[in-house]
Amino acid sequence: MLTVSEDAKAHLASIMTENNVPDEQSIRLVAGAQGLGLAPDAPAAADDTYEHDGKTVLCVEPALNKQLEGRTMTIERSEQGARLNIA
Repeated sequence: MLTVSEDAKAHLASIMTENNVPDEQSIRLVAGAQGLGLAPDAPAAADDTYEHDGKTVLCVEPALNKQLEGRTMTIERSEQGARLNIA
């Protein structure tokens, strides 16, 4: 299972606020042709979810989460701002 740092969860929460993501949705980590991406979506019952301040901020389909075993999502800060990183 992917580990998500507290800073990354807080960053996801701020992304949700900035983009007016509805309360019943969170951000989904998805695998696509270009690699991993993020999209607003409602968590499914089978999803692995991550919370920040009592709100689900990230949902991941179990098969993808299994592929990410041993990896950690963190925040990478640079002059261009903060961005999520999975290593």
